[in-house]
Amino acid sequence: MKSLEFFSDIFRRREFLLALAGILLVLVIGRSGLGFYQDKNRALDDEIALKQLQYEKFSRLVARQQEFVALDQALKKFDQEVKARHLVQGETPTLTEVQFQNLLQTLARESAVDVRTTKVLPEIKKDGITMLRLRLSCRAEIGAVKDFLIKINNSDKFIFLQELEVKTISRREKRYYYLNAVVTALTV
Repeated sequence: MKSLEFFSDIFRRREFLLALAGILLVLVIGRSGLGFYQDKNRALDDEIALKQLQYEKFSRLVARQQEFVALDQALKKFDQEVKARHLVQGETPTLTEVQFQNLLQTLARESAVDVRTTKVLPEIKKDGITMLRLRLSCRAEIGAVKDFLIKINNSDKFIFLQELEVKTISRREKRYYYLNAVVTALTV
C-alpha cells in the first residue's frame, strides 16, 4: 500500500505542479495582456490629449476669426495700394506697355533728353511678376543724361536700368552724347 500511496503522492504532486504551472502561465499571459492593454490605453490617452490641444487651438483661432478677416482685408488693401503706387499697370498688357513708354518719354522730356527710338523687348515672367523691357536710344547733353538717369532711379514706379551705354557722338562734338539703355519695369 505504501507503493500505492507513493504513486498517489506523486500524481498529486504532479497535479499540484501542473496546476501551479497552469496558474503561473495564466498569470504571465494576464500580466503581458495587462501591459499591452496599459500601453494601448496610454497611447489612446496621449492621442486624446493631442486632439484636445488641437481643438483648443482651433477654437481660439475661430474665436479670433473677425480679427483675421480684418487683417486679411487690410493686407489686401495694402497690396492694392503698393501695386497702384509702384507698379506700371494698365487695363491690358498692351496698355501697360504704352503707359511704360509714356512714363519714360515724360522723364526724358523733363530731363531734356531727345529719345530717338524705342523698341519693346520680350517681357520676362517670373513668380507672378512680369518684367516689361524697353530699349531706348537717346541723344542729349551729359547733364541731361545724368538728370534722366537720376529721375529713373528716383521714380516712384519700380523701373530699373538693365543695360546702359553712354558714348560720344564724335571727337569734334564734345557736348552731346548718345545714350543707349534697356529699362525694365515691374507689373503683374
